Amino acid sequence: MTTYVNMNALKLLGRLVWGSKDAPEQFKLPSGVLYEITPDSKVRRRCIYKDAELCIRRTNVKHQYQLVAQRVVEEGETELLEEEDEEDDERAFLIGVEIGFSGTAFEGVHGFKWTDLASSEDTGYEYIVDTNASTMVMREAFALAVARCAWERKTNRPYTEAPVDEVQELVAQVEVDQLEQMLSNFKINDSDLAKAAENETEEEAVAAAKPTEPGAAAEKKADSGAGLPAEPEIMADGEIIVSVLGSLYLFDAQTTNFVEAAEEVALTVLKKGKHTYWMNVAANDRNYSSQVVEPEMNAVFNHDYHSLIWNYFDSSKKAYSFSIIPTDKEHYNALHQGMTRAAYETLNQEPWSKVSEASQDYMLDAYEEDVEMLPAPDNWTTHGESDSEAEESGSEDEESDDELGKSIRREPVPVSVKTGRSDKNEEDEYSSASDESGDESESDRSDDNEGEDGSAYESNANNGGDNSDRAINSKLAVGYKHGRSFVVRGSRIGVFRHTDDDKIEFDTTISHVDDTHGNQFTPSSVMLQEEDSALILMDSQRPHELYKMDLEYGKVVEEWKVHEDVPTVAVAPSSKYSQMTGEKTLVGLSHNMLYRIDPRIGGDNLIVQTENQMYSTKSHFTVAATTESGAIAVGSSKGEIRLFDRLGMRAKTTLPALGEPIIGIDVTSDGRYVVATCKTYLLLIDTKIPDDSAGKTGFQRPFPVAQKPVPKRLQLKPEHVVYMGAPISFTPAKFNQSPEGNRSEKTIVTSSGPFVITWNLSRALGKDRSDAYHIKQYPDMVVADNFRFGQDRSIVVTLPNDVLSVKRSQLAKPTRNSLMLRSANGTSLLAASSRDDIVNAPY
Repeated sequence: MTTYVNMNALKLLGRLVWGSKDAPEQFKLPSGVLYEITPDSKVRRRCIYKDAELCIRRTNVKHQYQLVAQRVVEEGETELLEEEDEEDDERAFLIGVEIGFSGTAFEGVHGFKWTDLASSEDTGYEYIVDTNASTMVMREAFALAVARCAWERKTNRPYTEAPVDEVQELVAQVEVDQLEQMLSNFKINDSDLAKAAENETEEEAVAAAKPTEPGAAAEKKADSGAGLPAEPEIMADGEIIVSVLGSLYLFDAQTTNFVEAAEEVALTVLKKGKHTYWMNVAANDRNYSSQVVEPEMNAVFNHDYHSLIWNYFDSSKKAYSFSIIPTDKEHYNALHQGMTRAAYETLNQEPWSKVSEASQDYMLDAYEEDVEMLPAPDNWTTHGESDSEAEESGSEDEESDDELGKSIRREPVPVSVKTGRSDKNEEDEYSSASDESGDESESDRSDDNEGEDGSAYESNANNGGDNSDRAINSKLAVGYKHGRSFVVRGSRIGVFRHTDDDKIEFDTTISHVDDTHGNQFTPSSVMLQEEDSALILMDSQRPHELYKMDLEYGKVVEEWKVHEDVPTVAVAPSSKYSQMTGEKTLVGLSHNMLYRIDPRIGGDNLIVQTENQMYSTKSHFTVAATTESGAIAVGSSKGEIRLFDRLGMRAKTTLPALGEPIIGIDVTSDGRYVVATCKTYLLLIDTKIPDDSAGKTGFQRPFPVAQKPVPKRLQLKPEHVVYMGAPISFTPAKFNQSPEGNRSEKTIVTSSGPFVITWNLSRALGKDRSDAYHIKQYPDMVVADNFRFGQDRSIVVTLPNDVLSVKRSQLAKPTRNSLMLRSANGTSLLAASSRDDIVNAPY
C-alpha cells in the first residue's frame, strides 16, 4: 500500500482523529439510517433505526472500544414502541479486525458495513450516512478512528505507537480498500508536521491536515468549469480590507457534496464606498465571483473546519454555494474579522472602529455556526421530545395536550359569530360545507393523506364595493378560545375553525373593517385580547390610533387615540398569556419609547405616565414580545435587542446590533430564551446569566461585561439555498405557546418563500446543530404561520389565497427532494396542495 504519511504523521493523525482521552465519544456521525442485513432471510434488508447516530464508545477495558448506533427520535416522530421494547434505542458492537468494518453504498449513498459477531446467524449491519449532516471529511475521519480502535484491540497498544507496516497489515486483513484510500488522503506536509510539533495543539494540527477526494483532481481538471457560474464581466476594485489564500469548493446539487473548484484562489474583501464592501474570488486563470457583501450571501463561518460557506447569485438569480478553506488559521481569522467588519458597516452605516471590543467579540461569535451555549434545562430531553402525532399512540404527551385543550379550546362555542355583512353576501362569497364535494370526492384522495383534510371551500363570487377582491391574505391571529383563528385579507377578516383532529375549516367572514365613523381600512396588525372576545387592530395610515373590534358583533366598537405626538409602531400583550384573561391594557411601542396603553383612561392620551420609558436618541424600535411575568423583549431596525423587567424602567440588558433589522421577536414564557427574526437568519439567545446562584436572566439584572450571552444564528445552510432557488426572507419566528400547566416551549416555526421551517429548540441549542431544522414546501408563498394555541402538533399556514393546517410530523429533513422548487421536468412544483389540509377561501 502506497501511503503519504510517515511514522510521525500517523502519530499526529491519531490526535487529529481522536482528540483527548477525556472525550471518548467526541467523534460521531450525527445522522443516518441503520439497516440489519440477513442474507438467508426472505427479508434481506430491514430498517432498524430510520434516523441514528453512529459513534465510538470507550469501554472499561483498556484499548477496547464499541461501535454504537443510537436511535435519534426526531421532532414529530410517533412513539410506536411497546413498553418492553423502549430500551431498544441502541446497538453496540465490539470494534476489532473481525467485524470487517468497510465502506459500502446503498442506492448511490455512501455508508459503512460490518458483521455482528455476537449473532448466531450470518447477520451484518449497514449504516447509510445522511450526507446533509456529515461531510466527506467527517466520514473519512470516522473511518480512520475505527481503524485506530481495531489496531489498539489487536495490539493492546495506543494507536499513536503504530508502525506504518502494521497499519498496512491491519488494512489488508480487514480488506478495507476505502480505508486505505482514506488514510492516504490525509496529506500532511513536513512543514505542517514541524509546525504542529512545535505548537502541539489539536486546533493547529487539524488546520494542517488537508483531506482530498481520491482521483478528484484529475477528474476536475478534465471537467474544469462544469457547474460553475459564468465569470463576472467586471471584478470590483477598491481599497483592500483583507485578502486570503485558500482552496475553493462548489456545492454540487447532483451529488449533494462540495467538490473542489480550484486548488488555490485569493478571496479579497474590498471597500468601494463609505460603507460599501465587495468580495472577489479569483485564481490565476479564472475569476469566480464578485458580489456585494450583504445579508443574502447567507455567510457561515465554521471554526472547527476553518471554512467560510456562502451563497452567490448570478445575473439570472440562480443560486450557488461556495466554500473556501483558508491556507491556515491566521488566514481564517483575518477573513472572519474582515467579513464581520464589512457586514457590520454595510448594515449599520457606521465605522467598525466605533464598536467596543466586547461588542466586536459578540458579533464575531454570532457569525460562527458552532458556538456553544449553556445546557438546556434538565427536564428537557437531548433529542427534543415532542408531542405525539397520532391519536392511536396513546402517549402521555397527547393526553396532556388534550387536557389542555379541554381547558382552553373546548369551551362552548357561540351559536354563530356575528358579522357585519348580509346573509346574501355570505351565501354568495362562500360555498357551504355541504358543497365541498363538488370538485373532489373522498375516494379521489390519496390513502397516504390520513390525518389531513382534503376538503376545500372555494369562493365563486366577486365582492362588491371595495378592492378586497384583489387583496391577498396578510395577517394571522391564532385564538385559544372556541378554537378560532383570524386571517386578514384586505378590509375583510376570515374566521377559521380548528377541529378536534387538528384540521381547519372555514367558518365565516367579517366582510368590512370600518372605523367608528364608517371609514373602511386594511388592518396592518391584529392582536387578540380579552379572552378572544376582541381584536385590537392597527392602521399603518393612522399610527396614533388603535381600534377595538368586538368579535361577537364583527365590528369596530371603540377607537383609541393613544397620543397625538407618539405614533405607535407595534403593540404586544401585557403578558404572554393575557389574551386568556380579561386584561384591558397592552404594551405599546414607538420608535424610541416603550409604554403601557390603558384605554380606560379615556381622552386623547392613553399612555400610563408611570409606566413608560423614552430614549433621548432614536432607538428605532420595531417589535416587542412579553414573558408570562410581563418582562419585555424589544428589537430595533438597527438590530439591537433590549430586555426590560417591567415598564417605566430602562433596559436591564442591551445586546449589540449585528446589523440586520429585527423584524420579529418572541420569548419563552419564563424568559429564558429569545428568538429574534432577521431577514436571512434567526438569533437564538439564552438570557440566563452564567454562575448566577439565583438563576436570574438578563431581564432581571444586567449581564456582566465578560459574560454577554453568545447568540446562536439559526439559518438555512447555503447549500440548501441552492435547491430552494431564491434568497432567504424569513417571516417572524414564533415559539409554540405553552400556558401554565403545560411543558415548556420546545419548537420554533418560521417560513421563507414557499417553505415552512421548524427548529427543535433543544437540538438547536446543541453545538453543531444549527441546521437541526425540518421543512415543507407549499405551492405558493407563505405570508404568515404560527402553531395552534397550546401545542405544537399542528401549524396554521397562511398563503396568499389559502389557509392550511399541517401536522408538524409532515415536515421533513432538508434534502434535495424536499427542497427542489420544481420537478425533474421543470414544470410543476414538488409540493402538491392536495396533500394538505387546505381551506381555499379567497374571501
